[in-house]
Amino acid sequence: MKCQVCGGEEIIFDPSRGIYVCKNDGVVVEDHIIDQGPEWREFDSADRNKKRRVGSGVTERVHDKGFTTVIGGGKVKDRLKVIRLQRLQNKSRVTSKDKKLVTFLSILNGEAARMGLPNYVKEEAAFVIRRLVEMGLARRIDMYVLVGITLFYVARMNRIPVQLNEIKEMYNASSKTIWDCLERVQLVLKSDIGLTRPEKQIINSYPNRAPTPLEYIPKIVGKTNLPQPVETKAAEIAELLYRSGLTSGKGYLPTAAAIVYLVSALLDTKKTQKEMAESLKVTEVTIRNRYKEIIDSLDIDVLL
Repeated sequence: MKCQVCGGEEIIFDPSRGIYVCKNDGVVVEDHIIDQGPEWREFDSADRNKKRRVGSGVTERVHDKGFTTVIGGGKVKDRLKVIRLQRLQNKSRVTSKDKKLVTFLSILNGEAARMGLPNYVKEEAAFVIRRLVEMGLARRIDMYVLVGITLFYVARMNRIPVQLNEIKEMYNASSKTIWDCLERVQLVLKSDIGLTRPEKQIINSYPNRAPTPLEYIPKIVGKTNLPQPVETKAAEIAELLYRSGLTSGKGYLPTAAAIVYLVSALLDTKKTQKEMAESLKVTEVTIRNRYKEIIDSLDIDVLL
């Protein structure tokens, strides 16, 4: 949309008047815009729940994406007939074809809650699980490991720090099983067969996101019980090192751990390298090497 007068593309929508206005010269670009929202006003959540006439939104975390019918009870004469109808509806809701998908999605919701992942990660992971089942890649594999790897992959792409070793230890899985699951998930993300245009956009957006050392700082500070000032200053140093390219080719978790160790020493709230290594399940040597590289790069003298 462009302004007919100045040709500018900065167009603002005024919902109270239903018009599009050019930000540069105030020309009305388009008017009489139809309001797609509800015809009623809301003042709080209780008012909204009382007035709205639609169900919950579409979600990938349910096998039928939320499109379902629920037979209510209410005040009816034939109570037994309603109960029989409810049981019949519950049985017909899940077909034999969807039983495997229902099992996977049930596991996914439970494991995602266990790992403390946000809802948007659950949605994207559920989409990947759905594709795995549709493409026949969910056969002859440990369901819990496959779900865990899917959550790991999607969380990493959303810059949420989850370590592969954590998944391996959580499910007591072998390296062969882990890499087999990773290969299947990557195969789904590279395939666009049978996808709609919005689904292709979701898939194509994954490679553009990657975690940085900055994302590991809150997790490390939380596990080592360090104060908030350590997290703030460590985040600044992590951002500086990442933008300078000094973290390239190095593990982000040990690098972030070394940064937190350095800041804790500078702020006199020091944790030992052994304590940090045990809480993060990395080696002391790795943290020590990253620590030396950081103080050399920043030209810092630390008196221990």
